[in-house]
Amino acid sequence: MSFELQFDWKNHRRIVGGKEVILHCHHYNSRLQHTIESATAVDGKSIIRSSAESAFSEHVTASLMPAQTDAPSKWQRARDLYAHLGFGDLDVSRVASGNVEATSSHFVEGWNAGFPGRTEPVCTMTEGFLAGAHHAITGESVRYRETECKITGAPRCKFEVVRDAREPVQPVTKRAFSFTSKPATGFPRPGNIDADKIVQALVGMPIHGDHAGLIPAFGVYLANTPADFYNSICIRFVEEMKKHGLERNAVRLLVSDAETCAMNTFRGIMSSPEWDGLVAPMIQNQDDSLYGIVAVSNALGWGNWYVSSLQSGSKLKIESVNGYEAFGFREMRGSSHDPQCFMLRGVAAGIMALVYGSGSVKERFGTYASVEESCICADKPSCVFDVVRS
Repeated sequence: MSFELQFDWKNHRRIVGGKEVILHCHHYNSRLQHTIESATAVDGKSIIRSSAESAFSEHVTASLMPAQTDAPSKWQRARDLYAHLGFGDLDVSRVASGNVEATSSHFVEGWNAGFPGRTEPVCTMTEGFLAGAHHAITGESVRYRETECKITGAPRCKFEVVRDAREPVQPVTKRAFSFTSKPATGFPRPGNIDADKIVQALVGMPIHGDHAGLIPAFGVYLANTPADFYNSICIRFVEEMKKHGLERNAVRLLVSDAETCAMNTFRGIMSSPEWDGLVAPMIQNQDDSLYGIVAVSNALGWGNWYVSSLQSGSKLKIESVNGYEAFGFREMRGSSHDPQCFMLRGVAAGIMALVYGSGSVKERFGTYASVEESCICADKPSCVFDVVRS
C-alpha cells in the first residue's frame, strides 16, 4: 500500500498519506459519534458526513500517485487508504455503477462494544469518506447513503451513490497560525521512565490495517483518523449546540467521551504484552504508571504533553505544549477566550482514574475532575490541565 508513517518528532505528530492523523480507539470514535448524532438539537449526521467529505477529499487527493491516472486505479488507492487507516475493507469493484460494499467496519465494532442492539446504520463517516473520495477522483459532488449495515445483522454494509442537488464538497479552510511551542524541558520525570524509548518503540510498531482493514491492538480497535476531521466535528458540534444555549452540555459530553476512552484504551495498553515488555520493567511504583501512560500517549499524534506536578492519587497538573485540538482550533477559527481542548481534558481525568482508582471502568468514571486552566487558543504559551479527586 506504501502508506509509510512519518513521525514529526518536534511536534509529536503522525502523518500518513500526506495528512496528519490521530490514533484513537473504537471506544472514543463510537462514543463521539453517538454524542454528536444523538443530540436532537443539531443535525449530527450532517456534521460528521460533511466533515468527512472535506477531510477525505483532500486526503485521497494527497495519497494519489502519478501512475494512477484512471478512475479504477484511483478508487483502489482510496480503498487502500481507508483500509490502511483502520476503518475496514471496502469493495469498490462496482463503484462505477454507484455501489460500494464493506465486509468489515471499525464503526460497527465500536457500536457493538459500546451501544449493542442498534437498529440503524452507523457508518456515517464512511458515507462522507466515499463522497470525499468520489470528489477527489472525479471532481463531482455526490452523496453516498448506507442502505444496509452489519450493525443490524446484514452480512455487509452497503452504500449507494445519490446524485441530487447539493452544495459542492467544501475544502478544509484554515488560516495561517504561527506558534513557537514552549520548550519541553524542565518537567519532572522519574529517571527510570525512559519516555523517548517508549515513544520510539510505539512509533516503530506497524499500527495499520490488517487483511480486514482493521487495527486490533492493545485490546481495542484503533484507527488513524485525520486531525482535520476530529477538529471539524467537535468545533462544529459545540458551535451548533451553542445556538440553542447548550454549549456547556456539548463540552461536558465531549469531555466525558474522552474520559471513557482514556480508561478503556490505556487499560488495554497496560494489559498488553507490549506494555509488559517495554514499560513495565521501568515501573517501580504506582506513580510511574502514570508517567508511562503519558509517554505512550505522546506517540499517538496528539502532540506532546508532560506532567508538571503530581501528588500521588490526589492531584495532577499536566501541560500540553502543542495539542492537536488547540492548533486545529487556531487554524480553523482563530483565537478564543475559552479553552478548547476537550479531548485532552477528559483524558487527563481518565488516566488518573485508571491509575489510582479501583473497580470497573464504570465505577472509576467521574472520580476525578479536570479543568483546563489555560489554553493556546487563548494566546497562552501552552495548555494546562488541573486534575483533582472529585
